[in-house]
Amino acid sequence: MREDIVGFLNLFKSCLLMDRWGIKHREKNRQALIDLDISPDERRDVLLGLQPEDYITGPKPDDTDSAKEVWEFGKKVNGQETYIKLRVVKPPGKQGVFHGLVWSFHPAEFPPKYPLRRGAL
Repeated sequence: MREDIVGFLNLFKSCLLMDRWGIKHREKNRQALIDLDISPDERRDVLLGLQPEDYITGPKPDDTDSAKEVWEFGKKVNGQETYIKLRVVKPPGKQGVFHGLVWSFHPAEFPPKYPLRRGAL
């Protein structure tokens, strides 16, 4: 399980570092920058800082397209627990090219459970 999480995070972070990523245009995601008092660059830094211990669940089918998978993570940002849902996709016709998508990045609505954190098992 941990190996899969590390593999996903490495792939997602490589998309970030190559500037091949985007954020789902949702009011909740835009408002999060204000609520969390961070800039878009700081949000990117939070994403680059994700660790396996920040894992919540996944891969699991996306609720908008069950053929695609999402991974869920959480991280404290300025003292607030933050919910982060990510996806990596391959654009049609692009062999070996991946793009990272941030589906959700906002204050958590429910207390997340972190199965890989000490004392969680």
